[in-house]
Amino acid sequence: MNRACLTKNANLHEQNQHASSIQPIKNNFVRMKLKYIFKFIVPCAALLIGLTSCTDFLTESNENSRLTPEVTWSSPKSAEGVLLAVYNNLPSDYTAKDDWATDDMVTNLLNDQTLVMATGGWTSTQNPLSNYNDMYVNFAQLNDFLDHVDKVKWTLETDTKGDTLNAMYIKRLKGEAYGLRAYCGDQLLKMVGGVDPSGNLLGYPIMTSVVKTIVDAQLPRNTYADCVKQIFSDCDSAFTNLPLIYSDAGLNANQKRVLGVQFANRINGKSVKLIKSSVALRAASPAFAASGVTWEQAAQYSADVLNLNSGLTKMVAKDEQFYLQVDATYLNSYTECFWYSTNSKLSSTRESNNFPPSLFGKGQINPSQNLVDCFPDKNGYPITSSTVYNASTPYLNRDPRLTMYIYYDGAKTTGTVTTIRTAQHITVDAKDSVVTSTRTSYYMRKLMNEGTITGSATTGKLTSVVHTYVYARYTTALLNFAEAANEVGGPDYAIGGFTARQVINAIRARAGIVGTAYTSTLITKDDFRTLIHNERRIELCFEGHRFWDLRRWVNGVTDVAGLSKLNEPVAGIVINSTATAFTPIPQLEIRSYQPYMIYGPIPYSETLKYNIIQNQGW
Repeated sequence: MNRACLTKNANLHEQNQHASSIQPIKNNFVRMKLKYIFKFIVPCAALLIGLTSCTDFLTESNENSRLTPEVTWSSPKSAEGVLLAVYNNLPSDYTAKDDWATDDMVTNLLNDQTLVMATGGWTSTQNPLSNYNDMYVNFAQLNDFLDHVDKVKWTLETDTKGDTLNAMYIKRLKGEAYGLRAYCGDQLLKMVGGVDPSGNLLGYPIMTSVVKTIVDAQLPRNTYADCVKQIFSDCDSAFTNLPLIYSDAGLNANQKRVLGVQFANRINGKSVKLIKSSVALRAASPAFAASGVTWEQAAQYSADVLNLNSGLTKMVAKDEQFYLQVDATYLNSYTECFWYSTNSKLSSTRESNNFPPSLFGKGQINPSQNLVDCFPDKNGYPITSSTVYNASTPYLNRDPRLTMYIYYDGAKTTGTVTTIRTAQHITVDAKDSVVTSTRTSYYMRKLMNEGTITGSATTGKLTSVVHTYVYARYTTALLNFAEAANEVGGPDYAIGGFTARQVINAIRARAGIVGTAYTSTLITKDDFRTLIHNERRIELCFEGHRFWDLRRWVNGVTDVAGLSKLNEPVAGIVINSTATAFTPIPQLEIRSYQPYMIYGPIPYSETLKYNIIQNQGW
């Protein structure tokens, strides 16, 4: 129940005010145990499981010493605990599970349910990606909080200054609740938005108030368009109440207490603008075009984010490895990382799970040859039309991001300068050498921190370090804009002061690609769309986007080309012991999705509780 975004400081205000709460991390190491909060405040059960109100769960009980509603909402500490329980129920680290089910990778965990799903076993009862129940738990908490936030006394000061502070706290906390509700709505819509047997485009059951009876809990699915409208409304309400960023700059002492940098790990104004941008992009995409949201709207919402964030003027090379940045100076600039969690509980779990065996890891994520081939040459040309790429030395003269994001044969680590050898019969890192070896001849490097490696190959180990998890980052907005703007008018069509060509060139320049010779040859919307999709695949790899991107790009269940991309077999490669022969494995693992699977299912367990409409085919 620990969350990195919460602090061990249980005071909402200074201790001399005697009004307590929980604040997010400050300076990477401050943290509190949610066990304390959860001893008194128990999160609501999922709406359609418990069929009871959040308030019911706060009723006094001799068995578990829960607080009564009266006590809960009379204390700022316990009141804010209801909001912070939602933060606790959000993802807190990268798993890449979504991408395991695409052509970007396989896993060496051969009994993992995501592998079963990707190879033909995806059902409404077997859905390892479902977050349905968690999001409704969050809705219940947030609605309860919004019902009470105006009535809580957030400061004990009774003078005019206290009234002003109290209003400031209410404004910010209300903004957080709306922003978190928008985030949860986005997650649900992404998961279950789809077409019903009658051809209607539906979303999820919208829940914006506290549910108190079984009848009230039996909510029908709203239309996809209504869900988009609700998320947009929550984003707008949140933006009105939240600062763009949490910073001490230009604030007086009282303002710092409410809006200062100590709240840097909470959702903010830039984040909710990005949520709106991403929801609009998906809604405008071919699979969801019946939503009524246009590409132009999606482009404008993304341009809004760009204009709030200095456009293309503050992009720096270290943004490509945002996951290695844990210093407050970088993170709190919000140029790349809008909303993030810095896990002050030192660990090496990411690395232990995914490093090659020679680096004391389990090698669980194995990037595909498909993904490796997407990285262009150093001049930005696809390897199929490159003059500097050589198939006999396939990892030379490539896009620098290939070295940043993937361990290939001959790749060297930083610091220890260990060479990773995936060629046959050389080390345990070779394909299929041991059970923790790669199945593709590649390992994931992105998201990993090589600072965890200490010692030699025989006596070394992984040490624990601080990790960063980013919920909302600027590159997503840049790619959202490029895609939408290109769909409106092509690569040079300006919206909000930017064009798709300018944005893509800026992203590639930041990555270290030399020049714009290749992009200047792409004139048509179709050609530039291919480039944008490829850039999105590279920039967002392992972050859980491709699974959903492939689906939203499919233009209905009769789109043969789009569906074939969903079912693109995962390729690997075998490298001989002298690294002079590279033998492709074009069908290392199949992908088996039916046409209706461009949309995800409502969980089968929900359909047993009342007559909720299921998506077609499930």
